Amino acid sequence: MISRLRPRLKIIALLCLFATAMLAWVVAHGRSPYAFENPALAWLGPPSALRTWADLAELLAAPVVGAVLVVSFAFGLLRRAFFRVAFYTALAAAALLISEHVAKPLVQRTYYGELTFPSGSVTAVSGTALAMWLALYPLLGKRARTIVLGLGVAWTLLISAAVVGAHWHTPLDAVGSILLSVGVVCAGAVAFEPIGTRRPFMNAGRARSGKR
Repeated sequence: MISRLRPRLKIIALLCLFATAMLAWVVAHGRSPYAFENPALAWLGPPSALRTWADLAELLAAPVVGAVLVVSFAFGLLRRAFFRVAFYTALAAAALLISEHVAKPLVQRTYYGELTFPSGSVTAVSGTALAMWLALYPLLGKRARTIVLGLGVAWTLLISAAVVGAHWHTPLDAVGSILLSVGVVCAGAVAFEPIGTRRPFMNAGRARSGKR
């Protein structure tokens, strides 16, 4: 089960958190996009498209995050894994809190006078997508896991394009958000999931039901 992913999750967490710190150091106290970011901003965000991208970003953030959590909690409740889903939801929330209340004040990168590194919207989406995939991993079949992961990646890429296209953030802001959320969620998963074949704490109810 997911315990087999634990070594990979540990490596991913370390690499992502290290990359987040390095990227934050590079962009710290910046006040405008780097030259290599401008082509993406120009391609995604001509003046006529800014409102459309902004509307899409607003839709993909809180409303879709809420819908994903409702579905995940309902599925977790049916499969007796409610507290597992709750734990991973807390990890996604932790990533967002770190983004908004730790990373942004420390990095102090601004764009149009607003703190932008990392993006709260992208952090929320990418953190939720990964957290729910890990939470539901023991409950899903192989094909379902692949589908859920693919949807999460597409959702993350789309919100990243939307916030950049709306000129809310630069491409590096979006990259930093993904690195941060993946690092935090994976680090939490490493602490939460068992080593080897030990039964996971608050794991899916299939093991319990098999003992009846």
